[in-house]
Amino acid sequence: MKINKVSGLLLVGVMGVLTPLSAVKAASIAVNYAGSSIFNGLQVGYESGQIAPNPASSSSLRGVGIGGDSLTTIDTGYLFSSTGVFNAWCVDIYHWMSAGASTYNVETGNDLAGLLTGLRPGAVDGAQRVDDLIGLANEVYSTLTTRIDNAAFQLAVWAITYGTADANGRYQVNATDPGFRVDTNTAVSQYVALANDWLANLDTAVFTGNYALTYLSDAGATRRTQNLVVFTPVISSAGISSVTVPEPGSLTLVLFGFALLAATSAFGYGPGGKIPVRVRISA
Repeated sequence: MKINKVSGLLLVGVMGVLTPLSAVKAASIAVNYAGSSIFNGLQVGYESGQIAPNPASSSSLRGVGIGGDSLTTIDTGYLFSSTGVFNAWCVDIYHWMSAGASTYNVETGNDLAGLLTGLRPGAVDGAQRVDDLIGLANEVYSTLTTRIDNAAFQLAVWAITYGTADANGRYQVNATDPGFRVDTNTAVSQYVALANDWLANLDTAVFTGNYALTYLSDAGATRRTQNLVVFTPVISSAGISSVTVPEPGSLTLVLFGFALLAATSAFGYGPGGKIPVRVRISA
């Protein structure tokens, strides 16, 4: 997710493959922004940094909040939204995301590939970038648990979607890539180091899960929000998930987690304060 630190708006990004429960379902979904990604029932928050391009400029660095987002919906007809809450990842560095309610078209990785091929033409086309996104998810998504993980995964997603691959097809988050870059301070952060470790081992690391990608594109008439992706664990023919997912689980579970935090805090075991809620804008 990207947060516009100047205007106080938060940019949310989601990547994923969306599988409808019914073949006749309309391919759109109404959602509400609900904060940072939720891992194991808890919102982990965002890291801060500067990136370029950004929704305000194609060349200047701009401060943003870095990490994935959680979205809520009453439309539980899709596999990825079946619990009413899901994590999403920004694949749009040119627009801010609407902080409130938004409606998205539910599309496929092929649709995202076509967009990326036009935005980043070259040896690594959009289809390869989408394949790499899914490969990244299969290797590390099930291991995400912390705020650092949250930021690192979002950076890796941005590097794959918009960065410049080297002669070996490898991406890197750094302060010099003309396709996608960070400032020098962000470049030496712990979350950039983790993202680059994942990217260096892309397609060679052991899979820890099996995920599908759903692309959520802005359904508005005036391009007022940001495109996202969602990663959904693939379900086997026996109805068993192929991976343990670090997803919200259910809205009930999330609310229970917040209630548990409040209760433990009252006895001196909780975090000492509330997680700040920040509003983001994506395009």
